[in-house]
Amino acid sequence: MESPDMTHKTWHISRGIVFAGDTRVAYPRLPMGRYHSSPAVVEHGETETHLFASPINDGGGKTIDLDTKELTHSRPSPTMGNPADVVDGQDGAPSAAETSTDPLQPEEDAEDPATIEPPFTPLDFKIPPEVFRAAKKAALGTPESFWTYNLYRGPGKDGASETKVKVHYCTTLHTTERVLKEYFVDEKVLGFDLEWAPDATKAQGARRNVCVAQLASESRIAIFHLALFPKNDSLVAPTFKKIMEDPDITKLGVWIKGDCTRLRNFLEIDSRGILELSNLYKLVKYSTTGEYQFVNRKLVSLSTQVLEYLDLPLFKGQDVRSSDWSRPLKMDQIIYSASDAYAAVHLFAILDHHRKKLDPTPPLPHHAERNLPIRLADGVLLPTPDAASEPTAPPAESTDDGPELSTDYLKTLDGSIQIEAEADGPDSGEQAAPALQEPVTQNDTATTPAAQKTTCQPKPPKDARITEAELWASQYRLAHPPTSASGFRAVVSGPALRAYYLWRNNEDLHPERIAALLRDPPLKTSTMVSYILDAIRLDKLPYDKARMRAEVACSATHLLQLWWYKEFLKELESDESAEGQGGGEDGGK
Repeated sequence: MESPDMTHKTWHISRGIVFAGDTRVAYPRLPMGRYHSSPAVVEHGETETHLFASPINDGGGKTIDLDTKELTHSRPSPTMGNPADVVDGQDGAPSAAETSTDPLQPEEDAEDPATIEPPFTPLDFKIPPEVFRAAKKAALGTPESFWTYNLYRGPGKDGASETKVKVHYCTTLHTTERVLKEYFVDEKVLGFDLEWAPDATKAQGARRNVCVAQLASESRIAIFHLALFPKNDSLVAPTFKKIMEDPDITKLGVWIKGDCTRLRNFLEIDSRGILELSNLYKLVKYSTTGEYQFVNRKLVSLSTQVLEYLDLPLFKGQDVRSSDWSRPLKMDQIIYSASDAYAAVHLFAILDHHRKKLDPTPPLPHHAERNLPIRLADGVLLPTPDAASEPTAPPAESTDDGPELSTDYLKTLDGSIQIEAEADGPDSGEQAAPALQEPVTQNDTATTPAAQKTTCQPKPPKDARITEAELWASQYRLAHPPTSASGFRAVVSGPALRAYYLWRNNEDLHPERIAALLRDPPLKTSTMVSYILDAIRLDKLPYDKARMRAEVACSATHLLQLWWYKEFLKELESDESAEGQGGGEDGGK
């Protein structure tokens, strides 16, 4: 018989059997009342998450002190660790200091802000530690406190490690097909999601029932706004149909069968290779804890999974879920829809990583379209629900309004969102859409030393204010076609709309600064002024008259002498004497 000391080294009541070399072993929570007759244990029942620090008599007269901190039950997810936490090929369980919920321990000691690390991911695109810490420290409910795709950085073509995730926003069949062929057709794992009008009925057709489709890889996200496709365009890009029907390309999502049913009913796409993240989430989580009775096919919301495994709340914009997705998207809708699809990619990578670490290792859940049971590691098959018990709606999400996006937050996007235009080519994510670019001519380019440089320099990231202006300009032109019920109407150019938006929505940007912001070498200030004036004149867009006189009119007085600006000049002059009596109010509309 082994000595008591040796026995204690092999067996510890709070750790189970400890083998040599295993410094930390993760075990499922044990209902201690079932294995002990001591009143100190039984009186607290089997559902207690931890035991009080009361000694237990082993029946032989020896008293064992419980290490209550190490008995504390925490979530089974090992995602709070990082690669340094791996011991002997297994994910290390969080230490007692990390998981303790001892009411006697001060809460402020539980987590040192300087040691906060982003959740582990096996992918190349990761959240930099300083970015994650800033998100954790941000005030709750602010845009900076949420999880979005915009937190991630990864390697670029040149090996740089600060490349942002690119978002491609497509509103035509042609751009959808081009983006899919260029960036997504060779991917083997893709996040997937759909958006539709909240009040859509089956009789209203595809444009309101499948408004937006999203696909995401590790480095790129595509948003296909089907509802805005030109009327003569098919809504089904051939490459999109090919990807969705390929069983060898795994598409990931929550309630993904419901989304794919919409594709089948309205677009005749018979999706294959679709994986329900809820099934993998429960398989990994409850195989880790040994609570196999909770492994089932009930849905778990994406926001719940993101909060648990990515350690931040999922971004939600203002009234995003109840938005009419058949209309041009706002910036918060783009961030929300892009983040939903991108979250699926990282959740799958993390969950599958932890699945492979389980011993024995359970197989991946079958693709959802096969309607087969979830398989446990020991070969047990969980019952397959009949069609009547299949979820008929996505899991409930919070209905609270999200934050309003501030200018400072929009600046962090740094041109990661690309508004795809018909003439865009590969790798245009770092450039403005050609539909919103001006031709460079000798006459409209400012003569500056910068203009005479011939050396090739890398382009800086696009300012987020430009991205926002381009998005607004694209949406405006879609909502105001060149023909109307009253006949043909003059069309304001994309560059003019962009310049107008930048000027009207940024009080610190006067025409000269806008010219420098948009391009190096910059346009002439007079060219920028003509853009702003054209947008206001042709579409009667609102403007601040005081700023117009102080910043625009005085910058190009010769332009106002042209006959098409004469009426506009009269309006300004007539208000000159009314300064202080509404002269600073918006006019034109």
